[in-house]
Amino acid sequence: MLIIENQEHFDKVREFARSVGGDAELQKRLHFLAGFGGDPAKVRCRLYSDFAPHSFFWRIEYSSLEGWKPGLVGGLIYSGPGAPSNGSAPSFSVSLNPDAATGQKHTWSIHT
Repeated sequence: MLIIENQEHFDKVREFARSVGGDAELQKRLHFLAGFGGDPAKVRCRLYSDFAPHSFFWRIEYSSLEGWKPGLVGGLIYSGPGAPSNGSAPSFSVSLNPDAATGQKHTWSIHT
């Protein structure tokens, strides 16, 4: 289950993805996070805005007798023209994917 914490940011990123032909790529990553852990009654993912352009911060939570407990955290990070994933600004993220690292292709990747 995916819980959107900032709908305005989410909508802007989706619109950006559509405008650059990256909607399917973004949707694939969102689908992965939404289904992480299988049973939505036991595992959910909260999606927040991130400082990196067109990107998100996410947090996996697990159900327990005491309520929802935090689990993995990470980013769903955009890379593309002007935003390479080579450790530099604006995302300060690194990717081993050559398309993401060089910023030649619009893509999103999951980081922990």
